Amino acid sequence: MVDDVDAHEGVDDVPAQEGVAEAFTDLAGWAADSSPLYERISRIVADDPDLLELAAAVPEDRSTANVFLAAVQCLLLRGTDHPLADYYPSVTETPREPDDALSDRLRDFCETYEDDLRPLLTTRRTQTNSVRRTAALYPAISHVARQVDGPLALVELGPSAGLNLLFDRYRYEFGDRTAGPADAPATVRTTVRGDEDPPLPDDPPAVHSRVGIDLNPMDVTDRDDADWLRALVWPEHDERRRTLEGAIETAQRDPPNLVTGDLLEDLPAVLADVPDDVPVCLFDTLVLYQVPEAVREQLDETVREFAARRPLHWLAGETVFGDQDGIRLEWTRAEDGTVRTDLLAAFEQHGDWVEWRPDDDAA
Repeated sequence: MVDDVDAHEGVDDVPAQEGVAEAFTDLAGWAADSSPLYERISRIVADDPDLLELAAAVPEDRSTANVFLAAVQCLLLRGTDHPLADYYPSVTETPREPDDALSDRLRDFCETYEDDLRPLLTTRRTQTNSVRRTAALYPAISHVARQVDGPLALVELGPSAGLNLLFDRYRYEFGDRTAGPADAPATVRTTVRGDEDPPLPDDPPAVHSRVGIDLNPMDVTDRDDADWLRALVWPEHDERRRTLEGAIETAQRDPPNLVTGDLLEDLPAVLADVPDDVPVCLFDTLVLYQVPEAVREQLDETVREFAARRPLHWLAGETVFGDQDGIRLEWTRAEDGTVRTDLLAAFEQHGDWVEWRPDDDAA
């Protein structure tokens, strides 16, 4: 957080390919504003039966289009010599604009390297580790630390490679406000929206311990895992790529502690390992959409039960605002014998901006 899926054959191909084609059409719409290359490739795949058959190798419980696009880019980033690379800003400094030749090059690439693509398609997931979300987490965890006045035990749900667990080792630039080590390998830059400045202390919160729980944690010391993290960044997203590289370097020096386990089943054991007098700061960002609603409700109940009997703060960045303008970062904790949840901040899903907007009782 792997069953292999055989390519469909015969008449059964039709409904399967229709679903895959829809996934690529949807992604083309999402990519229109930020990745002209992925928009064009997605539309090419959506109209090509052979490419759809290859993409259908991705297990149904995963993001088919994203996995396919990442698999292609992964091979190119590893140095695969093919004219398709000419279109990728992540590979060449002078990328070619998407044109009529792109479709033929994509088809040739997929046919030539099908044996290399299929293992990625059948085993990998969209475990994006969006490091720039720490632009929201750094202020939020700092806010929690002020409330408890002591070191925090950090627990991340669905951490992928755990790069956000290392939030206190990055440099931050919020306009003309800065924090964190000046020589940090990774610098997180963001735009501040709204009337309030997010907390950005020079000294990061004290950390007692840090651990993440993931069904399929990524290991940045493993070349294949690190390559896959790089491949998940869309080709035109240079700032995200630079930040990720710095975060990978940081994690390779001192890898975070990641537990292979189920968010619901294994969370109690992880929390039990934290001394009762050490406040827990549990956090997650855009992870829970991948689990069934019933599991989300059980997780919410479990966390609230723990919060009622021990110092625990939960920062959850999971819900999109009704106007689709950003993600809500909500803060759950016990106060005066009551477990309550308040809005603390909003952020763009990749950390492009953050807005500090705490409810009155959360300020």
